Amino acid sequence: VASSCAAEPAPARVVRFSTDDGVELAGDLRGSGATGVVLAHMFPTDRTSWAEFASLLAERGYRSLSFDFRGYGDSGGEREIPEIWRDVLAAAEELRARGARKIVLVGASMGGTASLIAAAQSELNGVVTLSAAGTFMGLSAPPEVLQAVDEPKLIIAAQGDGSAATTAQTFYETASGAKRLEVVTGSDHGTDLLEGRQGETVRRLILEFLSGLPG
Repeated sequence: VASSCAAEPAPARVVRFSTDDGVELAGDLRGSGATGVVLAHMFPTDRTSWAEFASLLAERGYRSLSFDFRGYGDSGGEREIPEIWRDVLAAAEELRARGARKIVLVGASMGGTASLIAAAQSELNGVVTLSAAGTFMGLSAPPEVLQAVDEPKLIIAAQGDGSAATTAQTFYETASGAKRLEVVTGSDHGTDLLEGRQGETVRRLILEFLSGLPG
């Protein structure tokens, strides 16, 4: 299947960049093209959880940057989860500096929450969340955050994944601007949605979202 993530991940260029509060982060840069996709990982994984999907994005003509949040993987700093939205913004700026003209944030679980917070504070082109939480270990995306994100949004969760589907519904109802909610069957969480029983559907939804963005 052309959209399968089962292939060997494409080689990545390891890059380092800094946040606005001085933390050095490590990331994997893949692909090329005008659209840059920030891939923000879930707890307690690291950037390697995105490798196969990032390879798929590269095949489809997208540039992606998967990175380790502060205190994770090869990044510096401590695991200050309430501050990881700064890491998402830094990754977006790194993609811009490397030539991306459109920026889309794709975040899993806490990475999705952080992406929403980052999007509320920056001019971007789109946001995708996979099982994002309303609050997680001090990280919080209250209604005013959702209402501040004017960019198109794709909100994905699995029906059987604890409170994820309820949170996704709340995000959808609260969010302003263009938005789409997709609740799939099963109980996969975060990046596991890309590989599980609904993996082909979830990958297709994200690719369709990316290709349909204005500009």
